[in-house]
Amino acid sequence: MSDDSSRSPANAAPALIDEKDLRGSIIRLAWPVVVQQASFAMVQLVDTALVGHLGEDALAGVRLAGLLLWLSMSGMIAIGVGATAVVARLVGSGESRDASKVMQTILVLAVVWGLIMMVLMLVFGGWMLGVLGAEPAAQAEGTDYLHGLAFGLPFFSFVFAGNAAQQGAGDTRSPMVVGLLINVVNAFASFVLINGSGPFPELEVLGSGVGFTIAGMVGAVLVAGVLMSGRRSLSWIPFRGGAFNRADAGRILNVGVPAGLEQAQFNVAFMIYTRIIASLGTTALAAHGVTLAMQTLTFNIGFALSIATSAIVGQTLGAKRPDLAEKASYMTMRYSLVFMSVVAVILMTLGGQITSIFVGGENSDAVVDIARQTMFIFAFALPGLAISLSLSGSLRGAGDTRAVLYIMAGCTWIVRLIPAYLLAITFGLGVPGAWLAAIADINVRAAIMFFRFRRGKWKHMKV
Repeated sequence: MSDDSSRSPANAAPALIDEKDLRGSIIRLAWPVVVQQASFAMVQLVDTALVGHLGEDALAGVRLAGLLLWLSMSGMIAIGVGATAVVARLVGSGESRDASKVMQTILVLAVVWGLIMMVLMLVFGGWMLGVLGAEPAAQAEGTDYLHGLAFGLPFFSFVFAGNAAQQGAGDTRSPMVVGLLINVVNAFASFVLINGSGPFPELEVLGSGVGFTIAGMVGAVLVAGVLMSGRRSLSWIPFRGGAFNRADAGRILNVGVPAGLEQAQFNVAFMIYTRIIASLGTTALAAHGVTLAMQTLTFNIGFALSIATSAIVGQTLGAKRPDLAEKASYMTMRYSLVFMSVVAVILMTLGGQITSIFVGGENSDAVVDIARQTMFIFAFALPGLAISLSLSGSLRGAGDTRAVLYIMAGCTWIVRLIPAYLLAITFGLGVPGAWLAAIADINVRAAIMFFRFRRGKWKHMKV
């Protein structure tokens, strides 16, 4: 039972929101999440940079393996979105004790999912790379990478869920610090193990995967420490009140499963999309991989703003303030638009120079030339991506995750995949043609997401 004295008065803003300085509240919540998500994106970028100079086979193999890693993220996102929404509603309505009790179930779900994905990557990872169209040399490199990182998936799943719950409670700085430390550990361990510095063996691509696992283990220890310390509104004591609560799990998964399915279907579609590009050869795939790495970075920063919005919307709805949730959502969308527009200009003007950082070995000039074109094209999708990410975060925070699933699935399968095949293969435009289809997908998705948000049904969702 929660402490009634801790409940927020009706129609008052929750504690983490200063209604008189809403802009400042958003910035205080969002900037640590931006840093955290950028640091997680940097884990993949660092891996790409470190193995890129081993040749295009290593680069292509690691980028394809990265797609399988994102597939494993679908379950992490399901649990994380559910954790953020449920914890935010409980904290916003003054039920902090109940929020702490939910933590045990959140973390059990996360570890179980991570163990399942670890086994799948170890047993079927190499086969899945072949299905994606990797040529034998790239498939071998990617398999080594997957075998190295598989053991880190339960730890990263724990980190993702723990951070999501903290963000729902309004603590965005602790996840930021954990994310930065994870990136430092990954960069150091991967560099040492790839190159065989000092007493450590030269593991090449395998070393990058092992570095990922080491970083995940360190991150899990840090997150557990923060949760057990009782920062903000959450205090986790392992196995307090039982190891698992089915009712809490149902509440979390009711909100989170549509978000996980959204991510899963997108990744399956994206694998098909990548398979279309892989049919154009390893050089095309390597160029696509570098552009995809930059997309991942920009996506994660935009997604960071959406996470902050989810926490704000969840807590303001818990405090019975849908007007404040709507105002904060539009304000965050404007911030995201400004940031993405700046990134678009950078990609248009410096795409070739950025690509050259990640590419070495034979055919590097061809890879740089293709990637320069695709980065220029991708820049036109960034304003739409800003709108889509920010408003989908608001809808998820409100619990309207099924609408986001339907919008994402419809646009991905109909607007992206069919035109991608026609433009890249039938009309012979290659990788740039496939990215033109991606632009159409992102901008149509943004328009539909905007109209869904404007209708306002999310204000009345039960979580």
